Amino acid sequence: MPTEKRMMCFGFCKPNRMTRCGIGPRFSIITVISGVLAWWLTHRYPGLFAIRGISFWLLTSLASVLVFVGMVVYILALRRFNQGYRQGQLATQGPFAAVRHPIYAAWILLICPGVVLFFRSWPMLILPAVAYISFKASIHREDRYLEDRFGQSYLDYRARTNELFPVQFFKRITKRLINMQYYKTITHKRKEQNEDHRHKL
Repeated sequence: MPTEKRMMCFGFCKPNRMTRCGIGPRFSIITVISGVLAWWLTHRYPGLFAIRGISFWLLTSLASVLVFVGMVVYILALRRFNQGYRQGQLATQGPFAAVRHPIYAAWILLICPGVVLFFRSWPMLILPAVAYISFKASIHREDRYLEDRFGQSYLDYRARTNELFPVQFFKRITKRLINMQYYKTITHKRKEQNEDHRHKL
């Protein structure tokens, strides 16, 4: 593999050039190394670093749910991303309607916390934080590339969609539900008024 392509594949790329993997390899390497070190400390000194006093089945159940949901989000986001990448289009549907970077969000918010609970390790509690810091330190590369690649379309998308936490998405959903309930209430009242009017006639 040429040196330029090899460097790009690990995230060392110019703002206007980026492979399909983006900052993924750099993000993954840092996160995995931190996780392995935390696991080694827990395995080497279980009496000091293992989480105790909480039901094993409770932690395992929560871990299973988080990892399962995270993998579902990850797979759906990856499929949507690959589809957009092949077509040369900006992915804004599916998981990308909730956050701009759902692939990283799945790992940081769901899979990493699930792994922490599964291994019952105090040192591994830093894993989601390390993943988040690694993400924030490098994601500007992808943002800059997408802005150069898609221009105003990406700027509009970025303005209405959060980076990692789906706050704006849930606000929009909540607003729609409230509006729907308000519309149903108004419609119901109008029907009652029409029925009362007919009875009076």
